[in-house]
Amino acid sequence: MRRAFPASVGAVLALASVVLGVSVDGAPPELDSALRGAAIGLGPGFERAADVVSLVLSPGLATIALVSLVLRALLARDVLVFKAAVLLAVCWATVQARWFYLRVRPVEYDLPSYPSGHVTAVTAVSVTAVVLCAHLRPTMVRWVVAASVTAVVLTAASRVVLEMHWFTDTVGAVLATTGVGLVAALALGLLPVAGVPGGGRRVEP
Repeated sequence: MRRAFPASVGAVLALASVVLGVSVDGAPPELDSALRGAAIGLGPGFERAADVVSLVLSPGLATIALVSLVLRALLARDVLVFKAAVLLAVCWATVQARWFYLRVRPVEYDLPSYPSGHVTAVTAVSVTAVVLCAHLRPTMVRWVVAASVTAVVLTAASRVVLEMHWFTDTVGAVLATTGVGLVAALALGLLPVAGVPGGGRRVEP
């Protein structure tokens, strides 16, 4: 039962992303158009802030995190960190679904719009960070979750403000990455960790 629940939630989230992606094919829904119009009216100050957010919270962040995890796993022969690297890679790979939807962006660009690559990357890092924290520092999980949610929301907002994505592109990215992340974490033996200090790994006081 403990294994069935996260698997079911993950499957529902991933399926919701697929349904959303199919439903927004063609003309953007009114919500997307309205939010794009609101973003345009925010002015250059918000655009500059969005540029900074998109530069910091980007696929580059996911690249650095993935390389760091792989190097750490190889040098320390750490199975947990290796599994975390696999989890990050699997979550991040959901961005390739964009070639199935082929949604057009709000502005002319050479990559499909759905799901957002930036949001997928940041969500993948966030999911991995939360899982690792649950194993290594369980008492810090709430703080990591709060920081992760903040990072994802800021990334999503920045992509809409910069007109690089529709709002639903960012929602679809979160749904797919989180859903696949739950299933992948379960398959890798990273869930559940409740009731086992550090997920079965010694945590230094």
